[in-house]
Amino acid sequence: MKTITPTISQLRMLSSIRGQQWLMRPDSIQTFALAALDVPEKSNAINISIEDFFELREPMSIDADGIAHIHIHAALVDSCPPIYEKLGLCTRYATIEAEIAASLQAGAKAIIFHTNSPGGTVSGNVECAGIIADLPIPTIGYASGLACSAAYKLIAGCDAIVATESAQVGNIGTILSWADCTEFWRENGIEFKALTSEGADYKSTFHLEPNEEQLAFLQESINEAGCQFREHVTAGRTAAGATLDPEIWKAGWYSGQRAGELGLIDAIGTAADARSLILQNLQVETPTQ
Repeated sequence: MKTITPTISQLRMLSSIRGQQWLMRPDSIQTFALAALDVPEKSNAINISIEDFFELREPMSIDADGIAHIHIHAALVDSCPPIYEKLGLCTRYATIEAEIAASLQAGAKAIIFHTNSPGGTVSGNVECAGIIADLPIPTIGYASGLACSAAYKLIAGCDAIVATESAQVGNIGTILSWADCTEFWRENGIEFKALTSEGADYKSTFHLEPNEEQLAFLQESINEAGCQFREHVTAGRTAAGATLDPEIWKAGWYSGQRAGELGLIDAIGTAADARSLILQNLQVETPTQ
């Protein structure tokens, strides 16, 4: 049996640290979720709870003025084990959609989407973004921390976007990343093989390191998703009266005045400012006698 002794740099590569930063991958989310299993055993003696370890997502609420508050929190995913969402590690698009439906059924007059998320998966995002953009009541996206990538796409369809001075917004684009471990395995005498049915040229993609044809296929898919992202942002922000600077298509993320200059947000302010703005809209749109 061959003993493999990887170097520190090889271990670093294999640990997929980049994926953990954004918490888009189920295995990265699972690492944090499993850590919570020790909390009940360790918390009794010092009177602490799960909330002391994780930032839990607030459920939908409707205030006295009929404004619904829905939170776009942490990594956005199409599906995941319920424990991940309960720990505040991610938010399912289905949860946001269900809360939108519940708020409308309860008679909400407007919705504020409180956003602090680095983004998430393409799967499920298109449908959720479409629902938000088509809402029949006034909407505002409020960014308190991050409103990037898939999260920004969700609030791009709102009537207006308000962000704090330090909030980071934008990152408009689509990405697919992986680690090429070919050389690592080759140095240790391991070579991966795969057989596919005749003509199924894309079937072995990521089972083996993608070849040129497979890379072209992946690039086409990424470009298609990215184009749809741009079109959605353009439609939503144009409807809100914003003028978009082409700089934003480079997928940068921006704060404060710069975000406003680029057309990514409409105002810098607090959650109270976002609420005041939507109340003003309600007063304008409410018929008087």
